Amino acid sequence: METRFSSVDHLRLLDSEDACIRHLYRTKWPEGFTCPLCRHREASVIRTRRLPLYQCRKCRYQVSLTAGTVMEKSKTPLRKWFLAIYWVAFGASARHISDSIQVTYKTAWLIAHKIRRAISLAESEVKLAGNVRVNEARYEPTSFTALFDQSRKKHPLIAAASISENGRIVLVKLHQVLPGDLFAGMITRDGFQSFIRHHVKPESAVQLAIGIYNSARHRPLARLCQEASRWMNETFRGLGPKHLQAYLNQFEYRFRFESEDGASILTDLLHQCSFRPVVTYSQLIGRSASPNKYSFSVDCMARSS
Repeated sequence: METRFSSVDHLRLLDSEDACIRHLYRTKWPEGFTCPLCRHREASVIRTRRLPLYQCRKCRYQVSLTAGTVMEKSKTPLRKWFLAIYWVAFGASARHISDSIQVTYKTAWLIAHKIRRAISLAESEVKLAGNVRVNEARYEPTSFTALFDQSRKKHPLIAAASISENGRIVLVKLHQVLPGDLFAGMITRDGFQSFIRHHVKPESAVQLAIGIYNSARHRPLARLCQEASRWMNETFRGLGPKHLQAYLNQFEYRFRFESEDGASILTDLLHQCSFRPVVTYSQLIGRSASPNKYSFSVDCMARSS
């Protein structure tokens, strides 16, 4: 059974590497060790390495504690990973993470993106339902470099949300639109319909407002998009298109847990990181890092300040 813990509990795990090892073990195997090959439940523990190695007593298969997690093959201590998970859960930048856990900026950037990949995979499994509002939106980076880099100018987005009976946004999906779904700079109707097919449950009641300045657009959703834009511009100094979707997914994920006390997001994010597959640096900086069509979610509407 998954253990729910608070921010204070999370930080207490950082007292020692052994405490982090024990917690990752319980998160990875809540019912005890299970061999990924033969499903046998007993293992011998080999402690000659930095992290324990578990050898199945039936088939002799050996598995690392971090195998099959976002931390797989990482040389960074688990206690630093756990602290990075804490900071990503609350929206910190790679520079802040670098200073906090005392690693290079490149290492902090890679760790944060590995965690964001786990978030993106989790968000791709969540669909909007019920009363759904869909807006057209734009994200505009506001930074000095954006003035000279055309790739960092306005990015078209689809913003959608499930709305409660009292008008409150309960779930948001923000989606970076690819060139194939644009015509003369505007999102095509096919682009909207494809988004709805992939991110909205079929029985939902969908209200679509096409156009940035459409008077029928859902204003609370537009304000939420502006909030996402401010967070990305103030925390990360503006974002280009390559990794934009990952940050949008992070905003969406954090919004999902916003009404709770901070314990739920930490519990869930540690869980996500304990079974989502690792992404490599070469995959992140290569073409494969670009958002897949309709693969994930999130978006925002931004204006230069």
